[in-house]
Amino acid sequence: MKNINVKMVFSEYEAYVAKATDKNCEINWNKLVNLLCTDGEWTRQGAEILVEIVQNYGSFMLKNALALAVATNIEDGKLGL
Repeated sequence: MKNINVKMVFSEYEAYVAKATDKNCEINWNKLVNLLCTDGEWTRQGAEILVEIVQNYGSFMLKNALALAVATNIEDGKLGL
């Protein structure tokens, strides 16, 4: 598996969230999906699934999933998103 630069990826996604957040500090999730598709080059299906995973599982579960995926050398997974 390629070396993952988590800080760079984090900065990229932090910028998308900032663009999708309104003046009341609320995230427009549809706008975020659109940004992931246009700026992040995600497919619509992939972006929607990514946002759904984040909303449903949060950072605690996902940081552990990242660590396990890296340890087991699984980059794309069975769904190929």
